[in-house]
Amino acid sequence: MKDFAQQIKHVETYIQLPFAYNHWYIAGLKDSFERKPQAKTLLERSLVFFRTEAGKLVAMQNRCLHRSFPLSEGYLQGDQLVCRYHGIEYNSDGSIHRIPIQKSCPDKKLRTYPVREFGPFAWIWMGDPDHPEIEERFPDVAFFEDGKHRTILEEMGINSNYLLMQENLNDLSHFVFLHMNSFPFEEWFFDLPWEVKKTPEGVFCNRIDRDPKRAIGALPPDIQERVKGRPVERHDGGYAVSPGVFKGFAPIIVGAADDPDREVFGQHIMHFMTPETRTKTHYWWSISGDYALDNDMYWDFTKTIVSNGFAEDKWACEHMQSLLEDDNIAFEEMVIAGDKAGMLFRRVMLDWIEDEQGA
Repeated sequence: MKDFAQQIKHVETYIQLPFAYNHWYIAGLKDSFERKPQAKTLLERSLVFFRTEAGKLVAMQNRCLHRSFPLSEGYLQGDQLVCRYHGIEYNSDGSIHRIPIQKSCPDKKLRTYPVREFGPFAWIWMGDPDHPEIEERFPDVAFFEDGKHRTILEEMGINSNYLLMQENLNDLSHFVFLHMNSFPFEEWFFDLPWEVKKTPEGVFCNRIDRDPKRAIGALPPDIQERVKGRPVERHDGGYAVSPGVFKGFAPIIVGAADDPDREVFGQHIMHFMTPETRTKTHYWWSISGDYALDNDMYWDFTKTIVSNGFAEDKWACEHMQSLLEDDNIAFEEMVIAGDKAGMLFRRVMLDWIEDEQGA
C-alpha cells in the first residue's frame, strides 16, 4: 500500500483507482424518474429505474436473467417489470414473478439498490446493502428541506474521470486563473489565511477573506448597503465527504464575534459527481442560501454567474482527460502548495478502497 500511495501522486494512476461503492451517489433529479422504465449507467453498472404504482422509486439491475436483454426496453404491468424479449416478469424486489412459457419460477433475483429521495435529488447506494454505515454515510443536507433556504441547481455531463472534478474542487488555488472571466478573484487570493485538514466529516479546506469591500460583494445590493462599514469575513471552502460528494460553503459573516447583532449569510455550495464510466461523469451542482429568499433577480443572476464558472471547471477537466488519454510522452508530474487538500483526499480514497476491497 505504501508503494501505491506513492504512485497515486501521478494523476494517471490516481484516476485508475477502483470505484468505491459503499457510498451514496446521486442517481438524478427525483422529478426525472417516472413510471416508464429508464436506463442509467452508474459506476459502470447498467441500472433500470422505475416507479411503482404507489410512487416508490426502484433501482434494479438492467439485465434479464434469461438472455441479458435490457429491462429498460420493457414495460410495467402493475408493479411487475416485463422483459420485451420473452415476457419474463420481475417484481420490484428483483424476484421473478412469472415466466410465460412455464409454470415454475426459479429462486433467482436481480440485484436491487437502496434509493432515497431527499431534496431535489434521488440518491443511490451502490455497495453492500447491509453495510453497517449505510445510514451514517448519508451526507448532512438537511438544508434542502428545512424551508429556510432557497436552492438553485444545474446538471452537466462531463467527459472526464469524476476524480478530476473532485480534485478540482479541493484545489482553491485555481480560482484566480481558471475563473478569471467569471469570479472576482485576483492574486491577493493566495495571501488569504487558509487551512487544510482531515476531519470526521471529510477532507476540509478553507480560505478566509476579511476585506470589507470584497467580502460582501456576493450579497444583494440592498444587503450590502445595510451592512457596509461593519467587520466582515467571507469563507470559501468545503468538505470532500465521499468520492462523489463535495460540500462547499461560502458564508459571509457580518459583525464581530461578540456582537449581539452579528449576522451570517449562509451558502451551501454542493457538488455531486457520479461516474458513468472512467471517462464520463454525471455532475450536478447546487447552491442553497438562507437570505434574499424572495429576490428572484438576485438568484437568477447568481445562477448565471455560477453556471459560467462551473462550466469552466468542466472545460478544464475535459481538457485534462483528453491529454491524459492521447499524450504518450514520458511525464513527471509535480506537486505544488495548492495541492495539499487534493493529495490528502487521494489518501482518503485509498483508505475507502482498502476498507472495501482490501489492499
